[in-house]
Amino acid sequence: MDLSKYLEQAADAVKRRNFAMAVKIYGQVLAIQPDFGDARAGLRKALFQKVAQKPASKLGALLLGGFSLLLGNLSKLLGQHAAASRSYERYLVHDPLSEAVNLKLGEALLRAGHKKSALAVYGALAEQQPRCLDACRAAGALAYEQGKVQESLAFYEQALKVDPRDQESLKARKNLAAEGALRSSGIEKAQSSRELIKDKDQQRQLERQDRLQLSAEEVEAELTTVEEKLQSAPNDVKLLRRGARLREMAKDLSGALDLVEQLLRAQPNDLEVQELAGDLRIRLQEQMVQKAERAGDEAAVARARGALQQMKVAESKRRVERNPADLAARFDLGASLLGIGEIDAAIAELQQGVKDPRKKNEALFLLGRAFQQKSLPELALGQFEKAVAAAGSGVMAKEALYEMGCICQSIGKRDDALRHFTRILEQDIGFRDVAKKVEQLKA
Repeated sequence: MDLSKYLEQAADAVKRRNFAMAVKIYGQVLAIQPDFGDARAGLRKALFQKVAQKPASKLGALLLGGFSLLLGNLSKLLGQHAAASRSYERYLVHDPLSEAVNLKLGEALLRAGHKKSALAVYGALAEQQPRCLDACRAAGALAYEQGKVQESLAFYEQALKVDPRDQESLKARKNLAAEGALRSSGIEKAQSSRELIKDKDQQRQLERQDRLQLSAEEVEAELTTVEEKLQSAPNDVKLLRRGARLREMAKDLSGALDLVEQLLRAQPNDLEVQELAGDLRIRLQEQMVQKAERAGDEAAVARARGALQQMKVAESKRRVERNPADLAARFDLGASLLGIGEIDAAIAELQQGVKDPRKKNEALFLLGRAFQQKSLPELALGQFEKAVAAAGSGVMAKEALYEMGCICQSIGKRDDALRHFTRILEQDIGFRDVAKKVEQLKA
């Protein structure tokens, strides 16, 4: 059955911002053909655009879709994965950006045997929330299984941006790079030993390019080769990207930024390149701060730090404007605004950033700091308490407990202050001046 005309109608509805109609059409198509990847991807994008225009309410989603979510979880427990996927889809109409439920939907589709739809869900989530490691890895694995080698490699590359040490992604990327080199070189069809030697050299070169780190000698040798090629092809996108990466490896951030800006002129709408340029500018400014600190020039340090904070705010704002649903970017913007003293604006962004599970602990802690700066000790204590509960243990928990102790001490709650400081003492007697504070409070 040809369903392409229905996809065209749904896409047209999205263009007209008639998201309800688009969702309805995509739902009808998927009811007929559940493993229709294009329809599943179209539905995800329609819902993402809908929520970008009008943010969803978690409370509203639970009220309207809570039963569907509960039914989906029950169907999952009973092994009825197709039914679970339908229930999760009904819930996501009300809360499209729920990372947890999108991941559950992808898993349910996969277990139901709808692998194309599962790839569409994981891929759309990875695109919408680039820092979702689980979505990137799952999309990479499914894309490879479906013969989409380059797409799979891109997903694993994205996963490594989130966690450069992720062993699953590192191993997969290495294998994919080797396989890609094998296919592109035509080594399977090589007829002579000379052709095989050439192909092996090419494969070794591609594998070297795929590695995260090279020796200083390897970087210098390859950079020389790349820059020689750039003289005859100054706008070659691949060469510019590789040259920038090599200069970054050589710790020549200024040179890397020059190439990235040249690349940006060639590809002004490439979001990845825009973010890379922003990151390099910030890192260069951080070097300026360090240089001023080494020189011992306090005035220069203050100026450099002020410029760095303003730069972080500007870059974070650009990223949020490009993708308001990027919760990690909202967190970065909130942290940057807090750094320049724009407390109310910072609180608004951090309250969005706290919805990102990867940023929750830090966002709660910074919210505590923000309320502290607004002289709202009770609200600050509440946020720090949540930060301790979320962190459990470790440096973040100790920092939050320390702040709680200081607040309680400042508002005359001596027993509470002693309790918070003592909790730190039980974990780490050498943390800051906590031992001294305990002694003072006991005295």
